[in-house]
Amino acid sequence: MTDEDGALIVDARATLFGFDDRPVRAGIIPRSRAWRVGGAARTFAVFAVIAPFVAVFPPHAVWFLGALVTGGILARRRYIERFTLVSVDGRCPKCDGALSVKKSRLKEPHALPCEGCNHEPALRVPAEALPGLDD
Repeated sequence: MTDEDGALIVDARATLFGFDDRPVRAGIIPRSRAWRVGGAARTFAVFAVIAPFVAVFPPHAVWFLGALVTGGILARRRYIERFTLVSVDGRCPKCDGALSVKKSRLKEPHALPCEGCNHEPALRVPAEALPGLDD
């Protein structure tokens, strides 16, 4: 099932040590290899273009290398983003408050901040719920 943004809606669980798991519904966008490679290449290219211009300022090598290393780190972050978590619809296992999430790379486990009790239950998405990609 998908939502109006094209995100795949999957059943998952919110877990917090010492409390019963709660079912949640997560909106996840699968990212193709082409999307990830293209974004990583664009990110690194921007920093490679910036590097010679920032190298004008002393100490020259530090700024040049810093721009290239930053571009490499940000490009790697884009490349490893196989799934993007866009929404979570569920309640906190501790206080029954609403869970919130920012659009970001899906991690395993993914922290879900609860504004009610300030705890961070973990989002557990079963592997069979996630579609296989062209990796």
